[in-house]
Amino acid sequence: MAADGSDDDRVAESSDDFVETYEFATEADVIDTTADADEDTQEGAVAGSFAPDVEVTPGTPTLENTLFVALGVYLSTLVLGQMVAGPGIYAPTTLATVTAAVVVGTAVCYALLTRTDPDT
Repeated sequence: MAADGSDDDRVAESSDDFVETYEFATEADVIDTTADADEDTQEGAVAGSFAPDVEVTPGTPTLENTLFVALGVYLSTLVLGQMVAGPGIYAPTTLATVTAAVVVGTAVCYALLTRTDPDT
């Protein structure tokens, strides 16, 4: 018997079953690269490329969006800090420092982004 099990009849039966249940690629699975060669394309996501009929305009962040981002930064800092520093990240002084840093950073960014003109 070979090391890969090729002499085993069960392997042969399962490989036949694989061929029968294999699904061929559909048109949605195939990426047409010839159509893109003729056009002047830009790499990456361009503003308005997903919904070209909707105009993309700059704006100031809302308080809700800012708090959501601040919560994400805070939780990410705690998780990454726990991975690096271990359970010492949950000491009261460390938690207070992380909380203060996130609050001050969020307040500065929010104040800066709400005071500046979106056209600049």
